[in-house]
Amino acid sequence: MKKLFIGLFLFAFLIVIAGVGALYYVKPDQQLDLAYEQVPLEQRAISMVRRLSPEMILTSEDLNNLAKKSIAENPQVEKDVIVTGANFTLDGELLQADLNIIWKNRISAGLAITYRLRWDNPNVVATVEKAKMKGITLPDSMFSDRVIPIGEELPKLLKIDDLIWGDGEVKVKFKKPTLEDLQQMIG
Repeated sequence: MKKLFIGLFLFAFLIVIAGVGALYYVKPDQQLDLAYEQVPLEQRAISMVRRLSPEMILTSEDLNNLAKKSIAENPQVEKDVIVTGANFTLDGELLQADLNIIWKNRISAGLAITYRLRWDNPNVVATVEKAKMKGITLPDSMFSDRVIPIGEELPKLLKIDDLIWGDGEVKVKFKKPTLEDLQQMIG
């Protein structure tokens, strides 16, 4: 009986140690936050119009700030998942995201997610390509698409025609205003 009690105690002790080890393993490696700088899209668009250019460049840092703003406004990205910190890096049409999350208000974890970006007027939609937690691949189905608002930040007169993904930047191409658009602008 004594051996059974000691065996059960050791088994419970090992389970607790394994649980603590797992929590320590998945905790975030880097300190991230949701602080962002406002991206002056409207001012850039007005400057673009003054130069008579139909294009505007958004840098990787601009997309980082726009994505952080989107998450800061709604940090609960999935059921029971709250993002506490993020950093985004643009690589062509792929967006690399390092996220610090809290799951079920208890467990802190670090995620590395690769999103494929696409233009869906008036926003950029990010769809998960792959997701990892400390080298452990997670199923894409665990994550929903993210929306990075761009169109909301621009003057109503400007309408985006297309986005061209480059290395560390996005070229925003605008539609030429129609006669009707110009009449609305004049009043």
